[in-house]
Amino acid sequence: MLPDPPVSLQLLPEALAASMLSCSVVHLRRGATEAAMLAIAAAGVTDPRVDVALAALRSGRTGNGPARDAIGRLVEDLDTAASAARERGEEGEFERLYRRARAANALWSVLDVDPTVAAADAAYESFSALGDWEPLIAIWE
Repeated sequence: MLPDPPVSLQLLPEALAASMLSCSVVHLRRGATEAAMLAIAAAGVTDPRVDVALAALRSGRTGNGPARDAIGRLVEDLDTAASAARERGEEGEFERLYRRARAANALWSVLDVDPTVAAADAAYESFSALGDWEPLIAIWE
């Protein structure tokens, strides 16, 4: 019996979720990484913790560990800064920091041990950073 698909697939456009369910684990992981990198580039995330997470991916290390912890702290830092900007009434700064936090969270998601969860969560977070499903759908076509 196959395990149930992750709940996060329900948050994606139906065609994207269906594509992911038919992908190999290699395509899921590569796609998740590509989606996160699109979001990181678009949001302008530059932080050494991104490099730590990417090094872990290149070496095949996924799941909980120092790299995922590091990128998780970056997400927390960005979310905290975004909340502070919103409290100060700086909506433009809030939006910029929110997109960066979502992009960093996409990379955190890529490090999930389950490639389907990694792909679905990375796609969802990347959409939150990009505001567009089309480049994400294209990754898994």
